[in-house]
Amino acid sequence: MIHAWICVSQEYNGVTLLRNIGVHHEQGETIAKLQRKIAEIIKGKSFFIVLDDVWHSNVWTDLLRTPLDDTTAGVTLITTRDDQIAKRIGIKYIHPVDLMSVEVGWELLWRSMNIDEEKEVLNLQNIGIEIVCKCGRLPLAIKVTASVLASKDLTENEWKRILSKYACSQSTLSDEIEGSLYLSYDELPHRMKQCFLYCALYTEDSIIHRGVVTRLWIAEGFVEEQQGQLLEDIAEEYYYELIHRNLLQPDSVHFDK
Repeated sequence: MIHAWICVSQEYNGVTLLRNIGVHHEQGETIAKLQRKIAEIIKGKSFFIVLDDVWHSNVWTDLLRTPLDDTTAGVTLITTRDDQIAKRIGIKYIHPVDLMSVEVGWELLWRSMNIDEEKEVLNLQNIGIEIVCKCGRLPLAIKVTASVLASKDLTENEWKRILSKYACSQSTLSDEIEGSLYLSYDELPHRMKQCFLYCALYTEDSIIHRGVVTRLWIAEGFVEEQQGQLLEDIAEEYYYELIHRNLLQPDSVHFDK
């Protein structure tokens, strides 16, 4: 069985995308040649392919439909924010994902703060539910906000301060996610902000290796010296803090993330 998970995103390279199916490829090969290779390899076999975060229907219609037509024992799962894309592709079964309930969102919020029991924050439940609603009841937004709250005191004043930063939210998917991510960034120490912004030099969906980027941070002078600690160790702390804040996403393919 052939299986692949391909993160498509808004800007994608056709050759790179086809290579991710798992075919042997050589430098300079065209899209047409890679399509023929995929068709040969997949003929008569079963497959399961995930196309994640699809923004354009031609990912399927122009690139993958033809080479995958030679087998009927395959499943293609597509995730997209636009149901019109799914319809243009011709998806047979569409599963819209519902928003979290307020109750489940509140539970996700406090559990994501590594709190063992709800009673530890029960006095903050009402304001916590307001935060969940301001997050649009979206899991990513809630988790990102929880990572910010986890670094603060468990007081009503602190939570109200965080809630106030959502005051201008327009309750749309983009605004809720971007607002939560900006909040996580805004609450970072200055030097860690520099390190995170440096990651913008990488292209979308790039693998950012810890050992490489931490040395680059040090070379740029972003890492603050602390007595008794190596700069490399401090830079690694920055790296893991950005993961904890949901600003960098661990890659399960790599054993050390």
